[in-house]
Amino acid sequence: MNYHAFMSGQANGDGPVTATVEDKRLGYPSFAAMLQLCPDFFIGAGDTVYYDHPTNAPATTLAEMRRKWHEQFRFPRLVSFFAACPVYWLKDDHDFRFDDADQTGGQSPSPALGSSIFREQLPVLPQGDDRSRNFRTHQVHPDLQIWFLEGRDFRSPNAQPDGPEKSLWGKEQRDWLERTLSASPATWKIIVTPTPMVGPDRANKKDNHTNPGGFHREAEDFFAWLKNQQLPNVLLFCGDRHWQYHSIHPSGVEEYSMGALNDENSIAGIRPGNSQSTDPEGRIRQVFLYPEATGGFICVRLQRQKDNTPELRIEFRDDQGKILHQEVRTPAPARKP
Repeated sequence: MNYHAFMSGQANGDGPVTATVEDKRLGYPSFAAMLQLCPDFFIGAGDTVYYDHPTNAPATTLAEMRRKWHEQFRFPRLVSFFAACPVYWLKDDHDFRFDDADQTGGQSPSPALGSSIFREQLPVLPQGDDRSRNFRTHQVHPDLQIWFLEGRDFRSPNAQPDGPEKSLWGKEQRDWLERTLSASPATWKIIVTPTPMVGPDRANKKDNHTNPGGFHREAEDFFAWLKNQQLPNVLLFCGDRHWQYHSIHPSGVEEYSMGALNDENSIAGIRPGNSQSTDPEGRIRQVFLYPEATGGFICVRLQRQKDNTPELRIEFRDDQGKILHQEVRTPAPARKP
């Protein structure tokens, strides 16, 4: 949710500038469209605010950072939506410190302040709890368990050469993720991560799992572990990338990107095989990439078919609620050891 782009009319990407005077009073149209769907819960997958926008006046102090949260959540459309809908929140770079931020460097805000304000402003943990981990999992239905990952607090330096010792998650979170996935009885296992793992992404990035020189080794190791464990019906949903897509890694792992919530923050995206992407050889199979940049969201519906088979419906929607692409999935059978 890029407040500055939305209010200023200065796009932060390739997307159109569409916010009307009324929108700027009420807030992002996506929230009106989502509220009409009566969701059971909402997932904010990171970059809820942008401390480093506008670039000539970034928020670096406690008071300035709090203001970012207060101006974002005062919109009537957000007030109405969050009064009716529970939320799960994740943190990424812009609502932690600044673009691609890790734990290194003396630039303000500090890592400690960024993590503290996130916990203060969003109901992820009880107020005053500065010890419990942000990563967590919830089985919300017999057919569905969701994992929410932390991508900033435990990462190795972005500039560290990629290899077995470099981690975006940290050993504790990685071990917890594998242990809880293996133990889950849920039909569908959805991992929500603030940054992409499959992509493709732009080749000049180095702060996520898709990036050679970033944290690519950890992603490949995790995908190999999933394949070795033969865990069926594991899906990735990611934030961070400003375009909507559904991609399939050569190992079979599938990723759905939520894209940007508002038009002014959207980007056209990049396809597998593009020489400027993280997949210049075109090894990734992309099922969907939206035809033009737009804000919006993904709507996921869980239900049972007439024969009692669990069904997962995944809908890519624009910021007016129009369905751009949809898929209906039934679970693959568990493989025998």
